[in-house]
Amino acid sequence: MMNTTNSWLPFLASLPAYLYIQLVGKTNRFRCVGPNYHDLLKQKQGPFLFALWHSRVMIPVYHVRGKQVAVIVSRSRDGEYIAQVMKRFRIHATRGSAFRSGTEGLLGLVHWLKNGGHAVVPADGPRGPREVIQPGIIQLARLTGVPITPICLSASRCHRFNSWDRFVLPYPFGTIYLASSEPIPIPRDLPRSEFEAKRLELEQAMRHVTEIADALAAGNNEFLTREGIPSTLRDTPLQDP
Repeated sequence: MMNTTNSWLPFLASLPAYLYIQLVGKTNRFRCVGPNYHDLLKQKQGPFLFALWHSRVMIPVYHVRGKQVAVIVSRSRDGEYIAQVMKRFRIHATRGSAFRSGTEGLLGLVHWLKNGGHAVVPADGPRGPREVIQPGIIQLARLTGVPITPICLSASRCHRFNSWDRFVLPYPFGTIYLASSEPIPIPRDLPRSEFEAKRLELEQAMRHVTEIADALAAGNNEFLTREGIPSTLRDTPLQDP
């Protein structure tokens, strides 16, 4: 017999996180370098397969809400809590893992992307190493034919935890910066001998957009000038509910 109290706990526990993410999303300005994928998602273009680092997974939640985006969430107790937060934001949670023994989770994202949805995947996996691309996202792109779009989001006001991924908790009343690069196609018939080259190509692109987003958040004008990026950017309005 199901314990109804336990079944309600993750739903109730997800409320503070939901409210905090709402506060962060509503009080932060949002600025982009590169394609504005927030607008492209609103225009129902795609599908898109976004790669970002595990440390930044909290930052885009508010911006992709209700836009047919899927994420992969483990079947652990913590995973159930995260799944309930995603449900509140109308984000589809595919249960399993795309990186270790998670055939179920990987196939769930394959099905979602082939049916026109979008996916956001932490490219360095659930446990790292930090900012090292794991093979799961490349396999996902190969199976679906959807290219990988490297993105990074950074916050001008945030806390970095002393965890394996240096998890970033954005604060309210700042600015969120999104940096992105051109999508990287992964051929369906990618030979095993070329897999590592594609992995390194994606890793290099991810590190570059990370440098840009972090430089904008930190006001590192010397780096921005060298990259030809204006230090002041226009705000992107976030008017959808």
